[in-house]
Amino acid sequence: MKTTLICKRILLAMMLVIAGTVLMGQDKESEKKKKQEQEMQARKEVLEAEELEMKEQRRQYEEQEEKVRDLHIIYADQARDVERSARSSSSRSSARSSSRSSGNSSYYSVGSMPEGIYVTSGSSQNSQSQLTLRNSFSGSTDSSKGEFEVGEETNHFRVMITGKVKSGEIQIIVKYPNGKVFKDLTVNSAAEITFSQSLTFKDGEESKYIGSWKYEVKAVSAEGNYTLQIMTH
Repeated sequence: MKTTLICKRILLAMMLVIAGTVLMGQDKESEKKKKQEQEMQARKEVLEAEELEMKEQRRQYEEQEEKVRDLHIIYADQARDVERSARSSSSRSSARSSSRSSGNSSYYSVGSMPEGIYVTSGSSQNSQSQLTLRNSFSGSTDSSKGEFEVGEETNHFRVMITGKVKSGEIQIIVKYPNGKVFKDLTVNSAAEITFSQSLTFKDGEESKYIGSWKYEVKAVSAEGNYTLQIMTH
């Protein structure tokens, strides 16, 4: 009788040991599985972050390419305007025509760099000058101003403004040398802006245009970009 009772107790103890071992194994397996799931989730989050970064880089590259194409179009139009203006001016005076026809080759170059788009342009004519301002904003508020000198040998003046914003606004002001406003343009999210205006100085009115033209750019919580170009010859 006692032997039977002892055997039962031993058997019960062995079952408890086996059950404990099984439970410990299950806990370790569960912990291992949980750790693997956490690692998989972490890798998934890293892959998603990399994918988002690649999409953003691709979007920025496409925007950059679009800006370059737009500037190519603008400068191609400008080169044609320079040639037409030179031909028109040559009809006024044969002396001026001969001096200009010998040096009326204009050029321009547009390209891109990691920090943005560069623009260079010019002409073999000594009387031609050009200013190009470009900037992009990411929701910031900023302002800048400056001057552009127009000499006495100048008889043609041109202003081109382009801009696009998602939010906020960019105000661009160009003033005559006497301080009066030539153009006050505000770029906002309503539409993309492309503006161009040319002036040919008439005899007797040169004093109105000769001197220091002033420009001012104000960005208010702006997310977008603009280009201001002033050209004379």
